[in-house]
Amino acid sequence: MKRGAKMTKRADILAFLEKKAPVGTAEEWDNAGLLADAGKEELHTVCVALDATPAAIDFAAKKGAGLLITHHPVIFHPLKCLTGDTPAVMALTKGVSILSLHTNLDKAAGGVNDTLAALLGLCDVITLPDGMTRVGKLPTPKGAAAFAKAAAAALAAPVAFCGENTVETVAVCGGGAGDGVFSLPTGVDAYVTGEMKHHEFLAARERGLCAVAAGHYATEVPVIYTLEKWLREAFPALTVAVFADTAPYTVTEG
Repeated sequence: MKRGAKMTKRADILAFLEKKAPVGTAEEWDNAGLLADAGKEELHTVCVALDATPAAIDFAAKKGAGLLITHHPVIFHPLKCLTGDTPAVMALTKGVSILSLHTNLDKAAGGVNDTLAALLGLCDVITLPDGMTRVGKLPTPKGAAAFAKAAAAALAAPVAFCGENTVETVAVCGGGAGDGVFSLPTGVDAYVTGEMKHHEFLAARERGLCAVAAGHYATEVPVIYTLEKWLREAFPALTVAVFADTAPYTVTEG
């Protein structure tokens, strides 16, 4: 940090993000919000990442970031014990607070699913009553295989898909939302999500839908760049560091 660099109040950052993605809109089963508080109230740098992994926490600490903002909660399942290797403990030891914006960011205007819809080039996007799923139209209809190939290119990720229909109206819900295929409204031609189970693909095929599973990581990681943009625009004096991890798996052919 340069001598005399202007600091930003953490409270202002938290208030800004609360307006963008209110914690109260998160699903009941979720755990969103300030989940690890190292107590630093004046910040010159924040870090954004998809996950609060040890690598992301170490990156944030080395950047001098007093706040790491993630999509996936650093604490989700109940903890039975704490050790020095527990990510939340690691963060506190390094002086890094963690704010996790999960299903509230899925639902937020401009958040996970709006970002995904924009990357796929959808127009006239609306939000379904679940608050998460977006539905929009392609500028030009495509065959199912061509649409899946275009989705793979847009997300820079391999995809699994089914379908032989013409695709114009597309529903999207990032992450592990394969069960959304059972509640799509009439008129949807394709469904894009991160993960789909065998029986979910079967259901899509029986309905004559194109279904595309592009990976949990690929459908959600774009939102960290949305967060970066929001923060840079709202707080010009704040340095925003992006921890650009990779998917925790690779795909190979037999």
